[in-house]
Amino acid sequence: KIEEKGKVIIAGFGRFGNTAGRFLRANGVFPTVIDNDSDRVETLRKLGIKVYYGEPTRHDLLHAAGAEEAKIIIIALDIPEKVLEMVHTVKKHFPHAKILARAYDRADAYDLMDAGVDKVYRETLDTSLRMGADTLKHLGYRAYQTERMSHIFFNHDEENLKELAAHRKDKSEYLSAARQAIEELEEIIREDFKDTDVSRDAGWDSESLREEFGKF
Repeated sequence: KIEEKGKVIIAGFGRFGNTAGRFLRANGVFPTVIDNDSDRVETLRKLGIKVYYGEPTRHDLLHAAGAEEAKIIIIALDIPEKVLEMVHTVKKHFPHAKILARAYDRADAYDLMDAGVDKVYRETLDTSLRMGADTLKHLGYRAYQTERMSHIFFNHDEENLKELAAHRKDKSEYLSAARQAIEELEEIIREDFKDTDVSRDAGWDSESLREEFGKF
């Protein structure tokens, strides 16, 4: 029996949902968590995390978890097919709830978009960009400049995702559109790089880093 009914429900508390859940709790938001992995549930309970065992795609369990009152349902299940199945369940029975869904890759993101989910989170995108940004910093690029380039790349890649979705059924058309999108994004970043005011780095880079890597 689920006793706590919060404004947020998290379905799937593995490495993805766990991070989102801990962040919310740290900011005073205590979500209702459901997970279908019994071993994981047992481990999380030993760590003092309140989590409930069950199949999140089931309408009756979501109802018991308070889906009718929840404002946001985060779908962070490990299996893409299960994520999509839960999207359909939520949209059918709890259409008022805003869905934030995890996507394993770009193809999964397209499937979720086709299902009507407008908040799709590709699980490797942020981490991959952070790795790329750290690489630039170690090569001597300034911190402000690097973070700005990372945000520009992220925002345009998200826009391109929506635009390319319309071409995904035609491989030739899709590849052509993708190639054009890549070239446009690279050009945007090159132009913005030229216009970056390096004086704004003062609040981002420590003096030791600037001395170590020098001006790029």
